[in-house]
Amino acid sequence: MNRRTAMGLMGALADGAFAQRTGDMRDPDLKYEEGWTSLFNGKDFGKMVIVLKGEDGRNKKYFEDTTANQSTFFIEGGLLKTTGTPNGYIRTSDVYDNYVFHVEVRFPQRGNSGVLVHIQRDEVWPRAIECQLYQSHMGRIFPIQGAYLEGGEMIHENSKPTGEWNTYEVYSEEGRLATVLNGTIVGLAAEANPRIGHIALQSEGVPAEFRNIRVRRHAPSHHLWNKGEPLKR
Repeated sequence: MNRRTAMGLMGALADGAFAQRTGDMRDPDLKYEEGWTSLFNGKDFGKMVIVLKGEDGRNKKYFEDTTANQSTFFIEGGLLKTTGTPNGYIRTSDVYDNYVFHVEVRFPQRGNSGVLVHIQRDEVWPRAIECQLYQSHMGRIFPIQGAYLEGGEMIHENSKPTGEWNTYEVYSEEGRLATVLNGTIVGLAAEANPRIGHIALQSEGVPAEFRNIRVRRHAPSHHLWNKGEPLKR
């Protein structure tokens, strides 16, 4: 599944019953097609933030200089790994709205995790949209903790057996979402609320391994106005 095909299908959603177009208010001088940004270098957590549920029930955050104070997420052999306990996630330091998020995931045993998108406040669990990584439902998209979404049910099943790597991408554009699993579109959704925020990988009960974590921002195809053209009033 190439980017053009996936974005084309998301564009089709824009013309359907789910869609509601919104203006693009970005700086027209800022380029959004500069390519991929790596979020994990295989050596350290960088600027990613870890959020875990503490034994006292409170949320605990671990930043760049305090990540050694937790053992849920760790780095081994160039891979980002989680023990699965306690519940929590590791998230981007930046917020994103229109983007492609890429990750490869493997479960040593039958497992569960998820890509949380549009996180605005750190809680376990936060109000967000979950793109499922649970093996039998990998690619399903659904809202959690009071978020809103239309659609998101699985179109296909395309996860690989336990112990094999799955390539997973989340496409986000103006509240529309698509999941692409091992080259096949699995989930389509629209009208996400919220539609901007941090992106995270979950720790949820069982060990999981991640690699090649990266993101690419993009500007949607339906700009409010194009650079070099006068504003229409």
